[in-house]
Amino acid sequence: MLCGVCLHSITPASAVEFSLNGDVRASFFSRERDDRNSKEESTHELRFRPRVGIGAKFNEQWRMQVRFAGRYSTRDSNLHFKIFDNIPTQDGLRQGDSTFDEIYVEYRPADVWEILVGRFQSKALLKGVAEKSLDREDSAFTNITWTDGVQIKYKAENGWNTTAIAQYNYAQGATQPRSAPLDFSEDGSRVSYFASVENTQKAGPIVQRTVDINWLPSALHSEGVGSGIVTDYWAVVGRLAAQWPIRGSLNFMLGGELGYAPNVPKRSTIRTGASGNADGLAAQVTFNFIDIVPQHSLGFALARIGDGWLLTPSFNDNAYVAEVRYKWVIDKNQTIEVRMRYSEDIRQHTSSLQKRQDLDSFLRYTYRF
Repeated sequence: MLCGVCLHSITPASAVEFSLNGDVRASFFSRERDDRNSKEESTHELRFRPRVGIGAKFNEQWRMQVRFAGRYSTRDSNLHFKIFDNIPTQDGLRQGDSTFDEIYVEYRPADVWEILVGRFQSKALLKGVAEKSLDREDSAFTNITWTDGVQIKYKAENGWNTTAIAQYNYAQGATQPRSAPLDFSEDGSRVSYFASVENTQKAGPIVQRTVDINWLPSALHSEGVGSGIVTDYWAVVGRLAAQWPIRGSLNFMLGGELGYAPNVPKRSTIRTGASGNADGLAAQVTFNFIDIVPQHSLGFALARIGDGWLLTPSFNDNAYVAEVRYKWVIDKNQTIEVRMRYSEDIRQHTSSLQKRQDLDSFLRYTYRF
């Protein structure tokens, strides 16, 4: 009976509607690094990330999407296509790699419900000029990452939206940035969980309030992979943003995000100290000047990410970060952004000669269709 209902609901009354969608992002990236081995390194490259998707709408309830995504750079001419089951580098696919970063079925039984099954993009961002996250942002910058699993969203009439994700992790590794000693070789780590409640309806000056919970069972090898000591890694994140009109089109937005992970690795395991536990606290605060003149905005961000915070897609762990970003929203399809960012290790690695320091910048153009 249930299968009969499902088959009936996906049988279209008319022809299937196909659509072409996606975006193209081109960026000039530059970085000056004073590395932990005391050597200086310079990077200058053009980066290009096209993402082209085909959607098929069967009716108001059922839809499918497949999307191709590639990551390319003038520093690497090797081209490699594969349907990856994990990301080969800390921040996603390598330069020259391409894959399908979306292969999912979407079901909307009602206006307030949305269910995705398959490979899709997920995010949980702090509002602002430079939208970033402490725990979840697929395909940040020009990176390519994704979520494999099930996502359920519910939009309540009072403005509170709930998101729940059950995510599959492959034994070879995760499909999102996860820092060591998180590891998914244990059978109990195959599925991790994410839940979020968020309200972005304006209440006085408040424009965002969010709480996330992340639970990664049997994923933390606090004394190193193979030590035999495996525990769950879980983390709580809160976001709050408020906005005030200043004059004319100009608005000021103050945003903050705070994360805490109670179970953390030993510092000796991650080489940020000889003894004791790592720091599971992470935070960012942003100062945003929205529409200084219409469509032109400027944002400043400061962040401190503890060495025991192992989830962030937007920052490195064990880092102080300061960033300034300019954004020009040309129209609904086109954006130009300029960023300059400085980051430095909080704790010097025990095997290094000094702390790492990075000064990087980019000029980026994004076109959406």
